[in-house]
Amino acid sequence: MQTAIVIPAYNTQSSLTRVLSEIPLELHDGVVVVDDGSDQPLTADGFHLIRHDKNRGYGAAQKTGYDAALDKGASRILLLHGDGQYATEDVLGLTDVLAACDAAIGSRFLNMAGDQIPLWRRAGNRTLTFMANLRFGTHVSELHSGARGFRADILRKLDYHRFSDDYIFDHQVLASLLSQGITIGERKVACAYDDTVQSIGVGPSIRYAMGVVRTIINPPPHP
Repeated sequence: MQTAIVIPAYNTQSSLTRVLSEIPLELHDGVVVVDDGSDQPLTADGFHLIRHDKNRGYGAAQKTGYDAALDKGASRILLLHGDGQYATEDVLGLTDVLAACDAAIGSRFLNMAGDQIPLWRRAGNRTLTFMANLRFGTHVSELHSGARGFRADILRKLDYHRFSDDYIFDHQVLASLLSQGITIGERKVACAYDDTVQSIGVGPSIRYAMGVVRTIINPPPHP
């Protein structure tokens, strides 16, 4: 199997159904939907669906999905949000980036101003990305997008189960990989911020930002 698509989802049945309908038929065998303990169990007819018995967190859902994707023998693994925040076609396009890089980010700022992102999120994103670029010697436009992809051999070498079950998991993965000198590429991705999209509030965002700063200063050790 060439490409697996991990889709974490929580209480987003209508959005999940739409996202799944946008995935080409030839990729269906590689789709792994992780229902992170939704109040009403999600359905994903025709797709591999794993359900957590309770809500464990965004990071925990990714861990479950990555484990299943690696078990499928995929060579590339993409992360696609079940709430439809990131354009499905753009996320699938990250496979092209992985042809030349170890990891790929779908950037909301590449060739764009990121105007679709609320102003306070945009400012925090740009600041934290700037700090990480300085720390790791990278030159990417965004490191906090949930649209991302990895070569499977890179994830196999990473003990991601040591990382948080919460949102900070995203940056722990990238910080650990970047500290090892992996190559990272990016392509533009469209995103939406409306009532159907799940997004963390100001308080959790501040805690996330503090966690990111700690992770930049002291990246998680790798085996």
